Amino acid sequence: MRKSYLLLVLALVAAVPLAGCAPTARRARDTNVQSLVADYENTWKAMYGVMSSHFLIKHSSRSEGAIEAVEVRNDGRQGQAETRVSAKIFPSARGGYDVEVRAANYMDISEPVALSKKHPRYDWRCVGYDSKLETQLRNEIDDVRFEGKTAAFQNAFLESPREELPLR
Repeated sequence: MRKSYLLLVLALVAAVPLAGCAPTARRARDTNVQSLVADYENTWKAMYGVMSSHFLIKHSSRSEGAIEAVEVRNDGRQGQAETRVSAKIFPSARGGYDVEVRAANYMDISEPVALSKKHPRYDWRCVGYDSKLETQLRNEIDDVRFEGKTAAFQNAFLESPREELPLR
């Protein structure tokens, strides 16, 4: 009786790892991780390609998923101004990754009289964002990421109408 009980316990202990569903769960998890890595790499390549085609890259880090471009300065006729463009990859709530692009407009508000050792040489202040440039860059990155495929429905929220409105 005791021998049969011991054999039964040993048989159950040996059968549990064989009967488990661990290999299928692991395969599913590995496939999910591989698709996330592929999505991240695809997003990084698209983001880096678009940013480097339009701007000189100041800093880029694949591990951080961030790119910072060299400032784009104006000609100085109306005052000193520059646009600082950066892009960052972040995890999307829907799964996978998405890109955030920021194009911040800065203006120098320092006075020439105040340029001395006691004062900073320039005083750059953020005065707004170039949302049109941000949208154009995001759309171009998505176009590269998704190989030109677009959604069947085009978002018309906050867009001006394509045809002229009749005046009464």
